This record gives sequence, C-alpha cells and structure tokens, in this order.
Amino acid sequence: MKRAGKSRRDERDRLSSLPDCLIHLIMSFLTTQQAVQTCVLSKRWNNLWTTLPSLDFDLWKFKFDEELDDSETEDSEPRRRFEKFRDFVSTTLLLREASDLHKFRLFCKMFDRHNYRILMRSWILYALKHNLQVLDIDIRPEDSLPFGVFTCASLVDVSLSSYTSVQTVEVINLPCLRRLHLNHMKLNQDFIEKLFCGCPVLEFLHLEYYIGEFTAINSPSLKYLEIKYYGLRGETEKNIELINTPNLLSFRYSIYSNTIGHKILLKMPSLTGASIYSDYHIGKSNILIGLSNVQNLKLRGRAIKGLLKNELPNCPEFSNVKDLSLDDLCLSCNFSLFASFLNHFPNLEKLSLQHAGCSFGEKVDGNRESLKIAPFKGRRLETVEVMFVRNDKCFPQAVKHLQDITEKSKAQINMISVYDWDEDCSEETSQEIN
Repeated sequence: MKRAGKSRRDERDRLSSLPDCLIHLIMSFLTTQQAVQTCVLSKRWNNLWTTLPSLDFDLWKFKFDEELDDSETEDSEPRRRFEKFRDFVSTTLLLREASDLHKFRLFCKMFDRHNYRILMRSWILYALKHNLQVLDIDIRPEDSLPFGVFTCASLVDVSLSSYTSVQTVEVINLPCLRRLHLNHMKLNQDFIEKLFCGCPVLEFLHLEYYIGEFTAINSPSLKYLEIKYYGLRGETEKNIELINTPNLLSFRYSIYSNTIGHKILLKMPSLTGASIYSDYHIGKSNILIGLSNVQNLKLRGRAIKGLLKNELPNCPEFSNVKDLSLDDLCLSCNFSLFASFLNHFPNLEKLSLQHAGCSFGEKVDGNRESLKIAPFKGRRLETVEVMFVRNDKCFPQAVKHLQDITEKSKAQINMISVYDWDEDCSEETSQEIN
C-alpha cells in the first residue's frame, strides 16, 4: 500500500501545481504560438497564455499545416503563411487579458503593404499601452513606426531593425530607457541630439548603420557604446568627429568602409575597455589618443598595420593597460612596428596576438640587431598568447624576435596553431615556450 501511495504521489502533475509566475517564466522560452498551444494540456492551462507577460511573434518561425489548393503554386506559400500569421497575432491580442506586458517581439517582413502597415501599428500600439518594458522589432525598411515608440514612458530596452529613416521623429521622450539597439538605419544629427536629450538615463547604445548624417555624440549617461559603420556613402554622408561621453566604460568601434580618413576626437575619461576593428585603411584619425586611459585594448582587422603606422608618431603611453590584443597583423613582416608600439604599454600583464601571415608584397623583417629593435621595457608581462596558422614558414622568425624582446620580463609564451582561421577553436593545439 505504501508503494502504491508513493506511486500516485509521483504521478501528480507537479508542473501545473506551480504558481502562475513560474509557469509564465517557463512559457517565456517558447514562441507565443507554442505558448498558446499549451491550453490543451489541462483545465489549469486553459487561460494561462492570456496573461503571458512576454509575446514573441516571428513570421519565419510561425508554423501552419494547411496544404496548398490545386490552383495554388509553391510561390503562394509565403502569402498563405503571412495571412495565417496575421490572423494569429490579431486573435491573440484580441483574446488576451488586459494585464501588463514585459516584452513584445515582432519580426515580420512581408507584402500586403497597406493592410499590413495598419495592423502592424495597431499591434505595436497595443503593446505600448500595457506598460511595456522591452520592445524588439524587425520590420521592412519602408514600414514606419507609430510615434508612440519614441514616447512610451515605461520602455527600458528597445531594439529597432530595418527601419531606415528617422527623419520624421519630432519628439523623443523615453525617461526610463537604458538600452537601445538601432540596426540598419539612416541617422541624422537632429535625431541623435533628440535621442540623448529625451533619454536621460540611457546607458547602453548600439548603432549599426550604412549612411550617417551626424558628426557628434554627446551623452553624460552612456556607459557602453557600440558602433558598426558600413559606409554606403551618400550625398549628405558625414563622419563622426566627436564622441563626448564622460562616463563611458566600454567602447567598441567597427568600420566596414574605406571612407574613413578623418580625425575623430574621443572624450572618454572613464573608459576601461575598448575594441577597434577595421578591414579598410584608416587615415590619421588620432583615435588611439582618446583611448589612453583604458585598461583593456583590442585592435583587430586587416587595417591594423596602417592604423599603427599612422598613429605611432603621436601615440600616447597606455600606462593603465594590462591586457592588449592585436589581431590580423603579420609579425614576421611588421615586427619592428609591433615592437615600437608595444613599448607604449609599460604595465602590460597579458598580450594576445593573432599572426596573420605574410600578405602579397610584404617582406620578412631581418634579425633584431639589424632592425635595431629595443627590448620591451615592461617588467610585469606574465603571459603572451600567439595564434598562428599551422605550417606558416615565416612564423618561427617572429617567435624568435618575440622571445628576444620579452626576455627580461620572463613572460611565458603560449603558441596556439590552427589549420585555418575559420576552423573550430576546439581543433587548436598549443605549445608553451618558457
């Protein structure tokens, strides 16, 4: 009898006995379509979805099982999918209880332009009217957003993608906004100024854009700034000349354009970490001068060689940097340049290098004596990690130079070889040189 009783207790529906808040948390890992389908599990689950605090509507994850009619072709599938998706979203919002929403995610790029725009705006406005905190939208470039997106007092985290123009935004008032992602958008100076004026507590900003018509970023509240610039130059294209962020802690700047050749003034006295990436030539930007206070510095991309050459004459001393990372630089051909730059880091503790191998037209540097390379002055360097492509014939020469200049610091050199930069890191093999 005891065994039978124990078996009955074990067969109880423990999941359904959880409070609503925990079940909602579990359901938040599902799409809204999947969450609604849980209503068939039991009476306990009948209406749980109607009070979900998070709604996730993604057209390409939406599933429907109806087969095409004989008169329809496979080209009709996207339209049928959208029609079913449209009806599902509208019905879900109509039947949902009037409780607060924490997160609303809408990913939908489709035709049926006029009707879709009206519906899309009504969906977003519904979310904004329910004390929404997190908004994530990815729509077609030609679709416009309701102005309420820029004046919702409850929003804390916003991500907008494929919304190409913000020229018509007249007022921005987001008093609680702390995180903002703007992806694939056309930005002008008027919008940027309104943004920082209307977002007094904004701490994290991610800008990813192709055409920029602004020259300055001024924000006393920003702590984390990420910029990805693709540089599809237009008639009114402008370059960033000033970033004034006195409380910024982290700065990531990625340039995927050959249009950058101007000076940029960085005022970031509180900065602790910075990452600069570029595959294209960067002119005399003086960007390193504005990063002199950082503790961690990463320089990446095929344009790093040109950046060091241009910046070295006026390069500051990075006395606070403890961790330095240099990627995509051929140490065999540019060791003299690398060694000169390294001596601007007197308190360096860890050095990470990615040896790119020789490019066409580059020549391998000679021995240290013929190059007149001074040894590294720092005495705190503990670890040097060097990643290189296996069977690179030029690499041993670079390792010899590296051992010579770091001899006094007694740093341990760890070499990590890979077959190709694109392979899985789990395939790496390492070797230590004491």
